[in-house]
Amino acid sequence: MDRHNTNWQDAWVSCNTTMNPNTPRGMTHWIMYDLGTTYLLADLHIWNINDPDHLDRGAMNIAIDISTDGENWIEQGSYFLGQGTGSSIYEGEDLTDLDGAEAHYLLITVLDSYGATCSGISELKIEVEGIVSDLNESVNSQACFDLKVFPNPHQTEFSTRISSTCPQMIYVKLFDSLGRVVEERIVNPQEEGDLLTFGKDYMPSGMYILRIQQGDAIGRYQVLKSQ
Repeated sequence: MDRHNTNWQDAWVSCNTTMNPNTPRGMTHWIMYDLGTTYLLADLHIWNINDPDHLDRGAMNIAIDISTDGENWIEQGSYFLGQGTGSSIYEGEDLTDLDGAEAHYLLITVLDSYGATCSGISELKIEVEGIVSDLNESVNSQACFDLKVFPNPHQTEFSTRISSTCPQMIYVKLFDSLGRVVEERIVNPQEEGDLLTFGKDYMPSGMYILRIQQGDAIGRYQVLKSQ
């Protein structure tokens, strides 16, 4: 169940203000999450400080900013966050729906707490609607192949269609988040391009990398398997 314990160590707490990555916010209590790639964000659920002896450290009003590069920020709004209960069955609250906003970085700034000098939150969970990927960002400029992946995210399997204007064989490998090869194929661009289907029932949900190589050109495409 989506509960949070009462251990003060299972939280983020800031007792000294520092310069905010979104510089107009100045010296503040803040935490920035690097999500690893650019997602389309949806529902945001937050658990406040839940240590019974320090509930006053909980954030009361927070500002949420998002960014795709960690330098240019877009304000999503200011939100009121209810105080933690200090109970082991505390379940936090649904704070807001980010409505498909694109973000690689999520920044939470504490505007004020429930009275303490220190401030923070215990935990957060972000639902995602999808992942934003651009194959061209990872392809050698000499690449002459094109790739389409669908659906992405997927729940059971996904398909790819690869086309190329070059004659060399195309080597396709699917890696999991630990860098292990899950599946691999070889494509002959001289033949009619059929759909390649990837996905096994035993594959856990998470991020996968589809690696395409033709000659010296290499492309990587991020694929997300959702629950």
